Amino acid sequence: MKLLAVLEATTAHFTKHGLSSPRLQAELLIAHALNLPRLALYLQFERELTPSELEALRPLVRRRASREPVQHITGTTSFSGLTLQCTPAALIPRPETELLVEHASQLLKNLPPGLVIDVGTGTGAIPLALARKHPLHHYIGLDISPEALLLAQENSSRTSSAPPEGTKMEWKQSDLLHGFTETALLITANLPYLTSDEIAAAEPEVRHDPLLALDGGKDGLDIFRRFLPQAAKISPTLLLECNAHQTSALAALAQQFGYSFTTIHSDLTSRPRFVEARRDSDPCLSASFA
Repeated sequence: MKLLAVLEATTAHFTKHGLSSPRLQAELLIAHALNLPRLALYLQFERELTPSELEALRPLVRRRASREPVQHITGTTSFSGLTLQCTPAALIPRPETELLVEHASQLLKNLPPGLVIDVGTGTGAIPLALARKHPLHHYIGLDISPEALLLAQENSSRTSSAPPEGTKMEWKQSDLLHGFTETALLITANLPYLTSDEIAAAEPEVRHDPLLALDGGKDGLDIFRRFLPQAAKISPTLLLECNAHQTSALAALAQQFGYSFTTIHSDLTSRPRFVEARRDSDPCLSASFA
């Protein structure tokens, strides 16, 4: 069976099972099964797949049709130019969070080297991406899950995602910022923000993420209510991700804890998604916070 015929049949199968972007999903799995870059498939459409290649592909297609995330099947995901190992131990990094990295990068470029903390780090995506852009800072990734931290540590040692040589990178188990007293220039956080109803209504793929990384309580902001008073003691600047309908409420919460200047940034679909919260209107002045 030729590669193009396999691609078309797999695309049709995924369409039947309601997958979004079925052609892309088919290409990703076939490329993974054949150990090829996805774009290389277009140069081999007339290639006859061997029985062993077809046998290797079939269980992958069945898993994806059952709505297991493609990132768990292939074991990796792309994020801000990195290739990260991805397992059910941590939330799959979303494309939207790449914008949080971009906003954080803009803040850090105006600041002298210092401590940057990522709370709920999961795969380590945010600090690893920032370290590639700003290697002189000291990064700490925190997570309550030891399995997630092990994954972050593995990503920090992979050639495709390791920080530049000499960059200080640490991974620590912690319930949010409990016990931390060292002043940080910036704290980033993509904390659990889905309500129970939102989790129940989410696409089946989302339920393959750990519930610990999704459940934000009745209104989705319970974790932030614990996090903000802790963060207020150690950092003048926060960059937070939440759901589109929560940004105004989250900004108001941040203001209650002394972050007088809040800015809401949009995601890739122009929906409000990120809350930038600062004690001072000038992030450079905020760097002197103690």
